[in-house]
Amino acid sequence: MPETPETDLTDIARGFRGSRGRVLVRESVQVQAAGGPAPAQDWRANDLTPDLSKALLDKTLDQARDQINAAFGILPGLNNKATTGPMVREAQRHLASWTLQPMAEAMAEEATGKLGSAVTLDVMRPLQAFDAGGRARAITAIVGALAQAKEAGVDPDTALKLVDWGNEI
Repeated sequence: MPETPETDLTDIARGFRGSRGRVLVRESVQVQAAGGPAPAQDWRANDLTPDLSKALLDKTLDQARDQINAAFGILPGLNNKATTGPMVREAQRHLASWTLQPMAEAMAEEATGKLGSAVTLDVMRPLQAFDAGGRARAITAIVGALAQAKEAGVDPDTALKLVDWGNEI
């Protein structure tokens, strides 16, 4: 070892002659690594596994979930812990109108072509049952608007066509 005088090394070597096959433990204060002095390290606890509390996995999960939901047209507010009933209904309407209904229309078109008769798929009408109070308020406003239109001399059919309802009430 570098810090040991040559005479001590000779004495140590004589002691090894009769110890073939045994474990040899050498200690040295001058450790070298890759041909140079080993870097000085402070001795601290090192784990075999990473400290996952520093990995911010909760934020990563939230961001990944929000990105996946955005790809499928789901509003981020739906995953908020403070979300209330109106937000849930609005998110359901948003999902149904912008994501599910276009898919249903594409499937209906494909089924119509393959089955030879008209197929319609409507995901919006069953969804409306979730908001009976909102529907009641809406019909009250519609009836009031139609009454005002009639008083003003506007044909109700024309008024309904202006809002793209036609005969679908």
